[in-house]
Amino acid sequence: MMKMPRTKNIKTIEAEISQTEEQLQRLKERCDKASQKLDALYELKKHREQEELLKAIDKSTRTKAEI
Repeated sequence: MMKMPRTKNIKTIEAEISQTEEQLQRLKERCDKASQKLDALYELKKHREQEELLKAIDKSTRTKAEI
C-alpha cells in the first residue's frame, strides 16, 4: 500500500516562502556585487587602454594631425 505524501499546512508553506525569499534576496545582493565589480573592471580596462594609447601617441614620430 502506497503512502500519500503529507500535505503542507499554511505555517509550513509560509515558513518555506520566507526562507526562499531570504535566499533570493541574498542571491540578488551577490549578483549586484558581482555586477558592480564587473563594471569597475571594465572601467579600469578602458582607462588603461586610454593610457596605453596616449603613451603610444607620445612615442610616435607622427604628429597628432597625421594620426
